[in-house]
Amino acid sequence: MIAHATISAFEAFLNDPSGILPDDAINPDPQPMGDQDLSDPALAYLADEALPDPESGCIIGIVDDAIPFAHERLRLANGRTRIASIWVQDARFRPESGAGIDLSSGIELRGAEIDALLADAAAGHLPGEDAIYRRSGVIDMTRESVQSAAFAAGHGAAVAGLAAGFAPGDPAARNHPVLAVNLPPKVTEDSMGQLSPISILSSFLFIIIRAHRLCRFIEVRRNLPQGSVRLPVVINLSFGLTAGARDGSSQIESFMDAVSRQGAPGLGPIHFVLPTGNHRLARLSGRLKPGEDLGWRLPPDDRTVTPLEVWGPPLDALPDDRLQISLTPPGMAAATTEFTSNGDLSFLTGAGDRELARAYYQPRQRPDGTWRESVTVMIRPTCPERLDEPCAPSGEWRIGIGGSSHPAEYEICVQRDEVIRGFHREARQSWLYDPDYRVHDESGRIIRTDAQNGGHPKVLRTGAFNAYAGGDCTLRSGAAVQQDMQLAAYSSLLPDDQGGDTLAPVDRSVTHPGMIVCARGSGSFDLLSGTSMSAPQMTRWLAAQLAAGQGLPDRAAIRALAESLSHIGGPTPVLDDLNHFPPY
Repeated sequence: MIAHATISAFEAFLNDPSGILPDDAINPDPQPMGDQDLSDPALAYLADEALPDPESGCIIGIVDDAIPFAHERLRLANGRTRIASIWVQDARFRPESGAGIDLSSGIELRGAEIDALLADAAAGHLPGEDAIYRRSGVIDMTRESVQSAAFAAGHGAAVAGLAAGFAPGDPAARNHPVLAVNLPPKVTEDSMGQLSPISILSSFLFIIIRAHRLCRFIEVRRNLPQGSVRLPVVINLSFGLTAGARDGSSQIESFMDAVSRQGAPGLGPIHFVLPTGNHRLARLSGRLKPGEDLGWRLPPDDRTVTPLEVWGPPLDALPDDRLQISLTPPGMAAATTEFTSNGDLSFLTGAGDRELARAYYQPRQRPDGTWRESVTVMIRPTCPERLDEPCAPSGEWRIGIGGSSHPAEYEICVQRDEVIRGFHREARQSWLYDPDYRVHDESGRIIRTDAQNGGHPKVLRTGAFNAYAGGDCTLRSGAAVQQDMQLAAYSSLLPDDQGGDTLAPVDRSVTHPGMIVCARGSGSFDLLSGTSMSAPQMTRWLAAQLAAGQGLPDRAAIRALAESLSHIGGPTPVLDDLNHFPPY
């Protein structure tokens, strides 16, 4: 998380949600949802013939961008949708709609409305799937917003297809109803994650609440006793950050752990699946002892701020001598912070007293009661938007740990700051630099582990995993290469040097990266790579196991089952055929 920047984003969202959402997306007067969804046909979650078996179903939740709810792989053979509900957070709010009146923004499309749109398209009243998205309001080219749902291929389409896509005639499809959330484009665009926590948390809550209502809806439609249907839920979030405590103390991690442990009334077990991340070789993670420093290279032409975090070891109480850091810009003298209390702010200025960087002291208390000191550094853009704006010099900065009574190592992590395909954010990724860090060995092969790089480098490969996935209960999936089912070189390593709680094949071979995935339109496809493609495969596998009645109370039980079913050994479910989920 990015300390003050994240807090500011929360406040901005609450006080002026148009900073993230278009003005016309806001629901000005959210109302509690009653029981009308159990009796009003227009608000029905699914058609009767699309309802899952109460004894062998599992709900799949997907939080992503531009999920193609009209895709044939999210329908049954009779044309009925399997999407029980989708919340499009940035769509123009419809006050006349009975669905989604309890939501803060956007629109909610229930299965009944989606079925009606599909029927209109099948009858020729709508010219295809693209018209469905336009008629529903998911795509609206008249609005000042990135229309990511109009992209021919996209992240959300691939994730949805892998997690919940079935051939229309597959009998297993009916037992996996889908609840989905389209995140706002600004959240997708912001790779640093400043805007994402509140949108992601509200998405989780939406899926859990609608899963509860779907179970009650099944009871009514099947004339079953109230409370008798308790379907399990598996939620996929193929998003991640590269900086953070990774110890379960963030809001998103704490929420997922609490829900995974405690569950929710009227539902079966709830599991969250996330990717491990794709940044093992990106040089975004390091470690330093007091008195040491490390290179930090900022590229030119970066029009966004560049963030980095420093995390101290767990402490029973915060020390009197607070963590201090030093920053040395290219061609300038070092500047050291003087933090004395929580929330302190320090500035680094250049010529003419123009601000180059700022640092925040933001310690965090962990779930076990211990504390970790934290400093967030924000460097100004190296390329300003306007000539009169201050900017930071590009090149090699130095970051160091000041005096401290705690000789333990401090974690350094650079936040993800890159351009997301399809968006126009002018970002450039910075990285840590240590002359002892080697990318290739003498034979030209990639060095995959810290042990192969000498064992004690300042720039790390181990532990540089998704900062959303550091909780005790979250399931983390890594990417493997299909040819030999070895961990992909980019796939992040957990602290124990494992590639994840499970692995799934993503890349065909080292020389042929990527896998065939669903694009937006039925029958279309794309080629994508990364652990974002492994997490939905894990989601699908886990949903199938839960639907089959497997008792899987926690991460350890799920890992044990995956290992027992794998014929190649290691924490890998049997997902070793890229044709297992063909896009068409």
